[in-house]
Amino acid sequence: MDKSQGLMTFVWDGVVTADDWRAHLEEMLANPDWPAGPRNLTDLRSADVSSITEADQAEVVALYAPHLDKLRGMKSAAVAGDNFEPSTAFEANQSPTGLSLIIFNDLLNACTWLGVDKGTAQATITELRNELRSRAATAVVAET
Repeated sequence: MDKSQGLMTFVWDGVVTADDWRAHLEEMLANPDWPAGPRNLTDLRSADVSSITEADQAEVVALYAPHLDKLRGMKSAAVAGDNFEPSTAFEANQSPTGLSLIIFNDLLNACTWLGVDKGTAQATITELRNELRSRAATAVVAET
């Protein structure tokens, strides 16, 4: 969480299951400092989300229901890479009410839309991805 930028950055790396997503989301929602601000940046480019179904997506979205007041006005950008198709399906059909979610093919456009510096965002993403890979046996989603 970067409160100075009002930004939370998430990196998904390797195989990410619905259980991984759910556990990460439950931990995030329980954090008293969440949200850090009105903007989220998620990098899915190095993730394999092929096992996550539409039913899984709906179940995860339901976890947001008690927190809709915190989602109103929030902007969330996802850089999808090869995960563009499943991500846009989530964007179109499943995104939580009040959250403005846009799926992007590249980091520059995502950062422009969010109003954050691309160089800083890339450095954070690289740091998080390296952290995940150094503890690959136990983590598939990391955040700042």
